Amino acid sequence: PDVEYMDFRDVVQSAKDKVFPSVVFINCLRETLSSGRKITDKVSGSGVLISPQGELLTNWHVVDKAVEVRCLLSDGRSLNATIIGTDKDTDLALLKLDLPEDAPPLPYARLGDSSLLREGDFVMAMGAPWGLNRSVSIGIISCTTRFLPGNSEYSLWLQTDAAISPGNSGGPL
Repeated sequence: PDVEYMDFRDVVQSAKDKVFPSVVFINCLRETLSSGRKITDKVSGSGVLISPQGELLTNWHVVDKAVEVRCLLSDGRSLNATIIGTDKDTDLALLKLDLPEDAPPLPYARLGDSSLLREGDFVMAMGAPWGLNRSVSIGIISCTTRFLPGNSEYSLWLQTDAAISPGNSGGPL
């Protein structure tokens, strides 16, 4: 049959162009207690906008113990965010950007159905590693049912060989 194939580079660019504008760099001030003293340190990660109203997903471990969350959008704006909910077992957190009332709708990514993924499927990992500019890496799904004893007793995870650098946590796969 006459089937038209896209060049792999075009497929990657098309997917990146759809999702990249929704990738957010997250800076958190975290407070912990150590030896009876309050310690404040800075942690960072990535997130992905999932609604035009500024709701975004990230990892629980990015915002755990955060007292202040600041997000850098792809258009250069820097906004505070409020933590709406977290789930340690799935390592997910939902945040909401503190947008001005007259803010235009934000670019956002649609969530996919991870149950459709199979070992060998190509994936792209996006984020803002090391607090630098946004990045993208390519890999495959190497396991769809990875169990992590001691980390998550009730969840199975997707395992990928796409490069996930420090600061990529919370970004879209």
